[in-house]
Amino acid sequence: MQLTTAQPEQLEEIVHMFEDVKKVMAKNNIYQWNQDYPNRDIISEDLRQGHLYLMQKDGKVAAAVTLDRFIPPEYDEISWRDRSGQYLAVHRLCVNPVFQGQGIAKKLVQEIENFAREKGYTSIRLDTKTTNQRAMNLYESQGYEKRGEFYFPDFDRPFVAYEKVLH
Repeated sequence: MQLTTAQPEQLEEIVHMFEDVKKVMAKNNIYQWNQDYPNRDIISEDLRQGHLYLMQKDGKVAAAVTLDRFIPPEYDEISWRDRSGQYLAVHRLCVNPVFQGQGIAKKLVQEIENFAREKGYTSIRLDTKTTNQRAMNLYESQGYEKRGEFYFPDFDRPFVAYEKVLH
C-alpha cells in the first residue's frame, strides 16, 4: 500500500469513513474528535488544497491523513527539538474501522515518514489526546518523542505533542 493524493470523486467515501471512525472512537471512549470535527467542510478543504492523502486496500479507502505545514497556535507552547522550520505536520490520521487491526496505521506512519524525507522535511509533528492510548502507543512504537502537553479550546483533557526528527 502506498500513500496517494485523494481525488474529488473519493470525497463521499472519505467522509463516510471519518463518520465511521468517530463512531468507533466514541464506542471506545476516545473523544479525540466530536460530531463537528472533522466535518465534510474540513475534509473537502483538505482535498481541495491537495493535502489529503489515502492508503487503499481491496479498492476501498483504508486510511486517510492530512499532511501540511499548518500548526495550531497551541503548538507555540511546545519545546520542539528540530528548530529548522522544515517540519511536516500530521492531522486527522485515521484507519477505516473495516481495516483496523491489520497493521495499516503503522504502515501509514511509515509512508508519512517516506513522504517527508522525499520532500526534504527534517521532522514530523503531530498530536493526540492524552486519553487516546492507542494513538500514543502507535506513535511511541514508531520512535516519536513526547514533547509536551497542551489544551485545545473546548476540551477538558490535554493533548500531547509528538515529534520525530528525521535523519
